[in-house]
Amino acid sequence: MPQEIILTVGDTIEYSNGQKGLIEKIRIISSGKLVEEYEYDDGGHNLVLTLRSNNSVTNLWVKDMRIHKVPEEKKG
Repeated sequence: MPQEIILTVGDTIEYSNGQKGLIEKIRIISSGKLVEEYEYDDGGHNLVLTLRSNNSVTNLWVKDMRIHKVPEEKKG
């Protein structure tokens, strides 16, 4: 059973082959709307994430892709 996670602009995710990116935009394909938060269940047929990494910006269509939120590092 797919695990649901809440993706929010500003979260860092890990996806294929250990790549990581910071979510800058979440776009719903069917409506073209940008949202601040999305409940993701591993299907992702209707979702594109704009991700920023150290040296690039990527638009990732998350169709049938496993992604994981990277826990925030504790400061201090």
